[in-house]
Amino acid sequence: MVEDVFLSGFLSHVRKDHRAKLREKFTSVNLDRGQIIFMEGDPASSLYLIESGVVEANIVHGDGKVFIFHFAFPGDIFGEGIIYGQEYYPFSAVARKEAVIWKVSREDLLASLEGDPGFMAFLLGEIGRKLDASYVKARCIAGERVEKRVACILLKTFDQESGIYRGCSERLDTPLANRDISGLIGSTEETVSRVMSKLKKEGIVGVEDKRLVVLDRDALMGYFDSM
Repeated sequence: MVEDVFLSGFLSHVRKDHRAKLREKFTSVNLDRGQIIFMEGDPASSLYLIESGVVEANIVHGDGKVFIFHFAFPGDIFGEGIIYGQEYYPFSAVARKEAVIWKVSREDLLASLEGDPGFMAFLLGEIGRKLDASYVKARCIAGERVEKRVACILLKTFDQESGIYRGCSERLDTPLANRDISGLIGSTEETVSRVMSKLKKEGIVGVEDKRLVVLDRDALMGYFDSM
């Protein structure tokens, strides 16, 4: 049986008398690493909720270069554009590792929003949170030196996933390779490799069990502020 911890949390914002009916409309999807959920330009037909795993939202330019919008983690939704009339997905979604996601159709979701202002307010809050995160990322990469862009994205990505507590190392539960960082900041993999090598040499970041680890948040923040 598929666990539904995050689905239950999501549905807790729905009116009690509508909750069971909407739950029946969700279907679970098991994903393998690298499996595509939808492609940029596909008809926007469903909302998705992550129960486990990590999903990457990206676009591929004509020259084959991948630009990563963001990573989505357990409890996050994506495909929420259906709520405000989006007809086509503006990015592709792919599983970064094995994942379980929940899927509900546009029609079923919109029907559940009728007469439920609390649920609508919750979803609008989620959309607003993601919009704020996109502003932070845009500020990170707009007109800044590549070193500062790397530091900013590392801080943002780790904070978004689980937070970084002072005095503790923090590990991101997905392999965040140089290719991913370059895709997030719009730089080349070679340039990112140079910056990451410097951060590792200074003991600010490291690798444990093939996962990128921030070893010293304060130093990374100071690195960011000094650029």
